[in-house]
Amino acid sequence: MPLFSHITTCKGRLSHLQQTLPRVAAQPNVECIVVDYGCPEKSGDWVAANFPDVKVVRVGPTHTFNASRARNAGASVATSQWLGFFDADILLDPDFAANVLPELKPGNFYRANPLTYQTWGSIICHRDDFFRVGGYDESYTGWGGEDDDFVTFLSLHGVRMIGFPASLLSEIEHSDELRTQFCEIQDRWLQSRINRVYLEAKSDLFSIRKINLTQEESATLYASIHNTLSQEDDPEKKGKTIQVNIPPILIGSPPRDGICQVSEIHKAIVYSIQVAGNFKNPGIPLLEIETILSK
Repeated sequence: MPLFSHITTCKGRLSHLQQTLPRVAAQPNVECIVVDYGCPEKSGDWVAANFPDVKVVRVGPTHTFNASRARNAGASVATSQWLGFFDADILLDPDFAANVLPELKPGNFYRANPLTYQTWGSIICHRDDFFRVGGYDESYTGWGGEDDDFVTFLSLHGVRMIGFPASLLSEIEHSDELRTQFCEIQDRWLQSRINRVYLEAKSDLFSIRKINLTQEESATLYASIHNTLSQEDDPEKKGKTIQVNIPPILIGSPPRDGICQVSEIHKAIVYSIQVAGNFKNPGIPLLEIETILSK
């Protein structure tokens, strides 16, 4: 039984996978899983021909890329207790497994420290915690957001974030165009706003209800936010307002003549979002910006 399952996904990134997979396959006690998500370069065929011990999961054909669905597909065939999610452009240090695996403890999830833009989506968690939060949210249809959602809900379920040395990871540099080539929305700023509002709403609903949204509820909420924020900006730049309804609460009055009157309380959360402008401040580390945005 392997100690660790390394899960990577590929759609149009075969040249990256050809550089990163050999390093993963050389790690001891590691199960390698590659998800060919309708890859136009047939990455699954290349893996099967060159690394027969690596598990290949095939999804598709599909024109777009859903990172959450791809990662969940990889996790569904993993056999180890620890699941590691890494993009196809992430290179592992030869001593990655030797350094990280002995430190893994239940109740924690792991990310690179210091965390950088390049290693943002590299996450390790226990399989029990993965399934407890419902895996990655497949409602996210564009680039990014699903990893922020995943670590947010791990934390909301009481799982602690622990760092491992960032020097154990490195990235193959590439353009932003490559990141979004299979996404419906090419504007990464717009996609970021959609994802952020959805995550805020979803987190608020969890805090109120104390239960995860169903897949149907998540998809409906995401579609509502996506459709609202994707509309053309009005000429006066008034921004957009989104209302999220909370399931009604039933209250009963004291009985009179043997009859109890039941009423409903309806509540909603209103989110207003407007682009305030663009700024450049390289002096603020990425994690501090994320903390500011989370307040």
